[in-house]
Amino acid sequence: MSRPLRTVRRALVVGLGGSGQAAAALLVDRGVETRVTDSRPAGQLREAVRALPDGVTTYLGGHPPDCLDGVELVITSPGVPPTAPILEQARAAGIPVMPEVEAAWLECPDVPLVAVTGSNGKSTVTVLAAEMLRAGGHQAVEGGNLGTPASELVLRGGFSSWVLEISSFQAELLTAMRPSVGIFLNLSEDHLERHPDLVSYRSAKQRLLAFQQEGDAAVLAADDPQIWATPTRARRLGFALHGGPEARLDGDWLVLGDKPLIRVDEVALAGRHNLANALAAALAARDLGVEPGAIATVLRTFQGLPHRHRMVVAANGVRWVDDSKATNVGATLAGLEGYPERSVHLILGGLGKGQDFGLLRDAVRRQGAAVYLIGRDGPAIGRSLEGTAPLVDSGTLEAATARAAEVARAGETVLLAPACASFDQFVDYRARGDAFAAEARQIASRQGSQQESQRDSASRPGTDRDQARKEDEPCR
Repeated sequence: MSRPLRTVRRALVVGLGGSGQAAAALLVDRGVETRVTDSRPAGQLREAVRALPDGVTTYLGGHPPDCLDGVELVITSPGVPPTAPILEQARAAGIPVMPEVEAAWLECPDVPLVAVTGSNGKSTVTVLAAEMLRAGGHQAVEGGNLGTPASELVLRGGFSSWVLEISSFQAELLTAMRPSVGIFLNLSEDHLERHPDLVSYRSAKQRLLAFQQEGDAAVLAADDPQIWATPTRARRLGFALHGGPEARLDGDWLVLGDKPLIRVDEVALAGRHNLANALAAALAARDLGVEPGAIATVLRTFQGLPHRHRMVVAANGVRWVDDSKATNVGATLAGLEGYPERSVHLILGGLGKGQDFGLLRDAVRRQGAAVYLIGRDGPAIGRSLEGTAPLVDSGTLEAATARAAEVARAGETVLLAPACASFDQFVDYRARGDAFAAEARQIASRQGSQQESQRDSASRPGTDRDQARKEDEPCR
C-alpha cells in the first residue's frame, strides 16, 4: 500500500506505546475509523488510553480475531515482533501491514527525508544532520526512534525537511518508504534477542535503502564491505576515517569532496568515532544543498546528546565520561578508540543480549587500566575478558564508581560504556547515565573538599598543626 491515510476507511494500530498513540492520533486526524490493540492489560495502559483521541476503539489484554474485521490497514509499533500472530493473521487476510514511521511518511512523501540507521550513533547523527539543515536555511525537524514519533511530527507540520532515526525494528517492515538521503552508519552485534543472527539484523537495516531511486543518495560506511554492498538504486556516497571516499579524515582535517571542511581539533564532538558520524551528517546536509561553511559552523558548536560519550566532570586530572547509551559491544569498542594505552577505567555490564563479549578483548587489553563489572551479566563478561586487564567484580554502579575513584590517576578516564542494556538495575540507559553522573559529581566534590582541607592545613603555622595533632590524641 502506498496511498495517503485519508483514503483508508478503517485501520488497526498494534501496540500502544508512544508511536502507537501518535499513529492513532494521525489516523483520527485524517478521518480514519481507528482501532488499537495491545497485549498488555488495561490496568497497565490507563495513561496511554487517556491520551487517545475520542472515538478510538480499544482491544486490550490480547488481540481478539474480530479486531481485524473490516480493517484495510494495520500499523505496527516497533516493539511488536514481525512474527506476532496478529500481524500474521492480517497478512493471511490480505491486509497491508506497515510500521508507524512509513504510515507517517505516506502523508508527506515529497518532503525531503534523511533517514538514519546503524548499530551506534544514530541519534547523534539524526540531531546533527537536522542542525546542519537548519543552519542551511531548512525548516528541519528530527524524530523517529530518537524520541518524537514520525506521526507526531506530521501532525505538528511546518517543516520543509525532516530527519528520522530508524531502528532495525522499524526498517524490517518497510514496504515503500523512500528517503531522499539514507544513512547506514555501522554494524555490530545487537538485538540478537529479536533477530536470529547478524545477517538477519543487517538485512533489516538494509531495507531502509531498498526503495530509493536514482535521484536519491545512500550515505554508507565505505570501510565496511557489508554496508557498502547494501542494495540500493541510489547514488552511493562513502565516508570513512581512512582511505579515499567522498568524505574522509585526512591527517588533521575532515575533508568533504575535494576540499578541507574543518580541522579535527575544532570539532566539538568528543571521540574518534564521532568524526565518522560528523562526516556522515555532513554528506547528507551537503546533498540537500547546505554549504560547507554552515556545516563546519555546526561542527564547531554541537557537543552531542546526553549519555553519548560526554564528559560529566574532571577532578584531580581524572575525566568521568558518560557513554551509557553504549548498549552493545560495537558502541563500547567505538567509545574506547583513541584513548591512550592502559588509561581507561571501564564500567561494563547489565543485560548482555546474547552478545560475544570476547570481541572486546583486544581493546580492553590495549586501553584498559581496569574493568569494573556490574549487573546481571557482569560475571559472564568477566569470564570473557580474563587476562586482559584487572577485573573488579563490583555488582552495582555505585560500587564500581567508588572503586574507580580510589585507583584512577591523573590523565586517566573513568568511562561508563556498559555494552549492555540497563533494565536489570535501571529503568533505562538514561537513568543509568544520570546515576553515574551523580556519583561522579559527588566524588569530585568530596575530592575537591579534601584538597581544600589539605591546603588549609598546609597553610597553618607548624606550632598550630602540632597543637591540633595533640588535641586529637587520646588522653593518657
